[in-house]
Amino acid sequence: MLNAKCLAIYTTAMLKRIPFIRPMAPTLTKTPPTGPEWSHEVKFDGWRAQIHLDDGEATIFSKGGSDLTKRFRALRPVLDQIPARRAILDCELVACGPDGMPCFKTLMAYRKTDAPLCLWAFDLLALDGVRLLPLPLYERRARLADLITATVSEHIQCSGAFDDPMKLLATCERMGLEGIVSKKRDAPYRPGPTRAWLKTKTVSWREANRDRWEQFVVGCS
Repeated sequence: MLNAKCLAIYTTAMLKRIPFIRPMAPTLTKTPPTGPEWSHEVKFDGWRAQIHLDDGEATIFSKGGSDLTKRFRALRPVLDQIPARRAILDCELVACGPDGMPCFKTLMAYRKTDAPLCLWAFDLLALDGVRLLPLPLYERRARLADLITATVSEHIQCSGAFDDPMKLLATCERMGLEGIVSKKRDAPYRPGPTRAWLKTKTVSWREANRDRWEQFVVGCS
């Protein structure tokens, strides 16, 4: 059994630990929304990753809450450069193939290929002990941009936001990228499925990933 002193230390550590937050999940749509209330980002083909920073400790969670820290321990030097004592970042973890483009197959086998890993951060859920979920997206993104700008590493980037969804989707189509995610600028972060975030896949990605796409569609039907 733990003595009183050890129990107090353990309890304090547990209270300081930032809990996993269920990710906000975009709804699939055939055509992206338009209008000034929406912003649009590139959707990279990788793994959703929730990064927790807590007093020098970094934890990488999958979208389902599994701990991926050991699997992607090569990212630790990158995470150590983020200038925040405590924070939660919502990101896409990607690996680049021989052509320099994000490649899911390369990510799955990155230990064998020694491919470079990169984090594309697109939301900030907490900073220095303050939960930012109630804030509108544009405020969370502004704080995220400040944080990533102060991070000296090419392996973590802040996902760009664009106004023209059709132009962005056409660019993704031409480059063979997965698609785009459209987000309401004033929406808070609400865990779980939402229509405040909408994702649109490119035709080229669906054709190149037919097996994955068909499994996804069947699973959603």
